[in-house]
Amino acid sequence: MRRYPDLAGFWIDNDNAYWERNGLYERVRRERPDYLLSNNNEDTPIMDTISNEQKTGMTPAYDYPQAVYTAAPRLIEACFKLPTSGAWWYSGSNSAVDYKRTLGRYLANKGSDVKALMAETAMVNGRFPSNQEAFNDFAAGYFDKIWPSIEGTYGGGYDHGGFAPGFWNDGAHGVTTVSKTDPDKHYLHVLTPPSGRTLSLRDNGYKVKRVTNPRTSAMVAHSQSGGKLTLSGVSSWDQYDTVFAVETSGREGVYPPSSYTMSASASGSGHPAQAAADGDYSTFWDATSAKPVSLRFDLGTPKRIQYIGINQREDSTTYPASNSARIKNYRVYVSADGKDWGSPVKTAHCRTTGVCSSSTCP
Repeated sequence: MRRYPDLAGFWIDNDNAYWERNGLYERVRRERPDYLLSNNNEDTPIMDTISNEQKTGMTPAYDYPQAVYTAAPRLIEACFKLPTSGAWWYSGSNSAVDYKRTLGRYLANKGSDVKALMAETAMVNGRFPSNQEAFNDFAAGYFDKIWPSIEGTYGGGYDHGGFAPGFWNDGAHGVTTVSKTDPDKHYLHVLTPPSGRTLSLRDNGYKVKRVTNPRTSAMVAHSQSGGKLTLSGVSSWDQYDTVFAVETSGREGVYPPSSYTMSASASGSGHPAQAAADGDYSTFWDATSAKPVSLRFDLGTPKRIQYIGINQREDSTTYPASNSARIKNYRVYVSADGKDWGSPVKTAHCRTTGVCSSSTCP
């Protein structure tokens, strides 16, 4: 620490018994409180972040945040290799680089407020292997026109507002970002384009004024209906990331938590039903593994409902699948008096990946 003044911190490849036994983590905290401590694949309280290393098996393959099992807002890091195959270190090979997966990982992490740590193999005689060097040269120019959608933004659709990320229409998948200084400036990153010329996603109550393509500065035709934003007439899709800049004039139609009360058929200690809708992402409702379980929103008087948005905890994700607590099946009922509920207005079955297999999924 004393010999290298520019050192930013330590990345620990799993806990080290010597460090623990001799209190070296605590010593770092005392002597260099500004240092970042990151632990590989183990969420240790003294560390600033857990580094989820080289996770695979997601669909789509670039959607790294699917493998994150630590709940935000704890700082989370995604650690992955730039070479498509091979060792973390230089082995004499010149492995290929999967551009779509690598750029997708970087952008999917950005859209989820997950820090991206991309590992390149060591330089040899001052140069990276040529395939990695070519990717670096490409990436240096690729982000130029869309940099405002990355730098100075939060991941959208979570505790910072913004449009919902994930699976959209006709096979499309992507993430969203929102400006840290202007809550009405949003960006849609279409990482997997739809099969046609139209993109449709939930508008989350935002009133859209204008949509443009940052790469071309061209206006993009849009419409809103039934709680959805639709972009139409898109003649071409970027092979890695089609970006749309969306300007809004605020939100409407989102009922504030103070306007209704919550109850549930089961709740864990310290995690009551009202925590499911208190507007605070750091709190949550725990159903204590009860199945089935119901969550009730009492609006006081009959009100129009277009959709219900649910954020499921990262630490209940399907990786590893045996620890998953994600919603599998659900039914939505409505009642004018809180007594007669009738038949469900929406029903869906969700695959074990947490992705709804029905178009009725929120």
